[in-house]
Amino acid sequence: MAVLKQLGKYKVVEVIGKGAMGVVYKGYDPVLERHVALKTVRKELVDENLATQIIARFKNEALASGRLNHPAIVGIYDYGENKQLAYIAMEYVQGRGLRDFLARQERFGLQEVMTIMSRLLDALDYAHEHGVVHRDIKPQNIIMTPDGRLKLADFGIARIDRSNLTQVGSIMGTPAYMSPEQYAGQQVDRRSDIFSCGVVLYELLTGVKPFEGPTETVGYKICHEPHRHPSEINPQGVPEVFDAILTKALAKKPEDRYASAREFAQALAKGFETRGGVSIPSEATILPTIIHQDRPDTTSPPPGWKAGRLRALEELLAPYVGPMARVLVKRSAKITTDGPTLVRLLAESIRSERDAKAFAATALEKVFAIAQSEAAPDQSSPDPSNRPIDPGEVDKAAGRLAPYVGPIAKVMAKKAVAQARDLKAFYQQLAENLADPEERAEFLKNSGYGE
Repeated sequence: MAVLKQLGKYKVVEVIGKGAMGVVYKGYDPVLERHVALKTVRKELVDENLATQIIARFKNEALASGRLNHPAIVGIYDYGENKQLAYIAMEYVQGRGLRDFLARQERFGLQEVMTIMSRLLDALDYAHEHGVVHRDIKPQNIIMTPDGRLKLADFGIARIDRSNLTQVGSIMGTPAYMSPEQYAGQQVDRRSDIFSCGVVLYELLTGVKPFEGPTETVGYKICHEPHRHPSEINPQGVPEVFDAILTKALAKKPEDRYASAREFAQALAKGFETRGGVSIPSEATILPTIIHQDRPDTTSPPPGWKAGRLRALEELLAPYVGPMARVLVKRSAKITTDGPTLVRLLAESIRSERDAKAFAATALEKVFAIAQSEAAPDQSSPDPSNRPIDPGEVDKAAGRLAPYVGPIAKVMAKKAVAQARDLKAFYQQLAENLADPEERAEFLKNSGYGE
């Protein structure tokens, strides 16, 4: 595919991200003289009918976000299409998803949690009042900027009131954060977002999700099983008053939850004041501390790796991703014990394609003493310890992948099985379609090929 230099009026500067369906570019608007993020979807990757659905969903993101103007919501500037792809021009935000901080096993103080939730719920209340339900609230979509601001992103599966794009029966979302009605394929409203926000709050307070397990079972837990009170998991950091707040937010029936994001926020503020807090601090006061904190890692390296080799990779990766280098190396090392594969996974975390290639070349040469041209796996020598691919495994794998990527999972599975040498390689190739490292590791673990 030719190097993209222009999209509409926007000049393409560099690649900052890649996904299963397209690429995100850093672009430049010469008219308004500002940088933008250009999110694209390539039409030729799927059959015509599925492409129509995906483009419609993509356009829905532009329509949903484009009608919103709130400082804590990533702004949408433009939408366009050509024969090859569709694109959205949006606000260029420098920052990292809240998931990155949770992955470092950071424990947030109560003030910090209240500040994050206050800003998130304020943004959601604004969206809801303008007829937009997000439907995919999760830490990955909550961006923390270097100056401590919060931005809510990715309205890709949002439902706009009176829109018929998202019908009853369509199941979209991220498994651990989906509401019971989403799992049941029922119509959702703002109270579904309330449930998802409750999951995020629970995770911020305790470090764990209220409902965990393989994709096949987490839905049952969300719909039928009670959660543990957060004060039982973190008695020192979570006052008991928050148990009742979360019980209401995570109620199985929508009518038993808070009726609005504003009502949820008011309950949190009252609970915070009850336990002795004067008022919830502003994000500018608290959040910069979260962004810049760093802690030493004293844990052992994942099996199959020497600590010195992983430290060398951290040092090479740090100039590109900052303090997240440590957690990215450790997390990726749990997925594979192959050097070139580990380097490739780490390179995917670098936003600039040019920088990613430079990192990969240096890491292969200095850490593994391999020339980049030799890094491709030998396709002729499959690992005899891996099972061959059974035809029924393709449908099963697609079912496991679907909660993360939607209906495109079947297409991805068919493409992957045509290229994979064995079952392990098949699942690893499917996992590469997941941009979020935690989701990738979770998918592999639930499929029997992770830690």
